[in-house]
Amino acid sequence: MCKNLRRNLQEDRSLLAINNVPLYTGYVGLDFRITLKLLFFILGFTLIFFAVHFYNLLPDYTLTENLASIPWLFSAISVIFSIISGFVIQTKWQMWDRLIEASQKELNTLKHLFRMSDHFSEEVSRKLKKNIHDYITVILKESNTLDQKGQTVQKEFEDAVYLLEETLIDASKKFPESGVLSTTLREAVENQEYIIQNTNHRLPFVLRVLITFSTFSIIVASLFIGVSNVLYDYLFTLVIALLAYGIYLIIDDLDHPYRPGNWHLSMDPYREFLAEIKKKLPKES
Repeated sequence: MCKNLRRNLQEDRSLLAINNVPLYTGYVGLDFRITLKLLFFILGFTLIFFAVHFYNLLPDYTLTENLASIPWLFSAISVIFSIISGFVIQTKWQMWDRLIEASQKELNTLKHLFRMSDHFSEEVSRKLKKNIHDYITVILKESNTLDQKGQTVQKEFEDAVYLLEETLIDASKKFPESGVLSTTLREAVENQEYIIQNTNHRLPFVLRVLITFSTFSIIVASLFIGVSNVLYDYLFTLVIALLAYGIYLIIDDLDHPYRPGNWHLSMDPYREFLAEIKKKLPKES
């Protein structure tokens, strides 16, 4: 029995290493809500633009007298906005890549534990599968809590980890070779703790206000760029405003990994795995 378990452990680790392909990319395509936000923005900006020109809120003589100074001022605002947004997007993008990697690793290790549970006695196998089921249930609940309130169900998570560890410790008393699975569990827990830590780490309030103010400044400042042809003026300012608003949406999206959007840490692979576990659990569980 021990020799078979040792051989199966080695074979399963090799298989996991070879087939460790991404389970999902986290990118769910152009979300309809993003498109709706952009359409509402274009509508609002169009109304403001033509209202400004219709009521002559920016007289021609003002634009003429400041023709030399306004582009320089606009350029300065644009540079500041570019530096801030570029820094934030790079930081958030790196964090996003690490979140995807941590999530994939955690799910792979949990699947590894689940497969190996079949090599134990019926009682230990049932108990281990039930513990993995409870662990994933807590993770799914935690993802909803993080998205909605920025908090975690820490006590439930710790209890789920404790039960898994207890089951593996009991199993290792009968099958010493299974002690390596405790290391596998620790890897899964470390990846989940990394996810919790980084999803809780949102943009500081001051930085968020600064980005919002910079975006607003770019949009308003674009109205001061005078072009003799109204149509060209509208298209020019609309493109600038859309770019600024689009950058803001990207930063806001990356700052909320669990919220549905273009960059969304999907929990569907966890739900699919949970459904698979439920099928193999005894009815009384």
